[in-house]
Amino acid sequence: MPNGHHGSEEEWKRLEGPLRDLDAPIDAFARRHGLTVSRNYHNWPERSLRSGTDPESLIQIYLTDEGRLTWNLWLCASQDRGRQRFWKKQFLRRDVPMSEIGPVIDELLNEALRTISSWRSEDLES
Repeated sequence: MPNGHHGSEEEWKRLEGPLRDLDAPIDAFARRHGLTVSRNYHNWPERSLRSGTDPESLIQIYLTDEGRLTWNLWLCASQDRGRQRFWKKQFLRRDVPMSEIGPVIDELLNEALRTISSWRSEDLES
């Protein structure tokens, strides 16, 4: 993920717009499942749903390509053990238009939550 958007406000609205259309279903899903939602980490169009602390789980939808306006839906679990971080990650969708995410957002979020909920500490790798 790039480190921030540096364009105009109009360009920002174009880039973040597809995510704004998903805010209501994302927020509703998060409330139903006790997840926290954050938006636009490092000033980049994205939505993150987090849960747990041991390991911490993340479901993230983020802009992949500004020109083509494509998106990733990425899953990650992480755990710090001493000074080392252990991970497991997977893409549910990679470099796709929002038309492949938006219409099926509830199904994708359910699949994502089932997947990350199945990951245990022993499944993570350094």
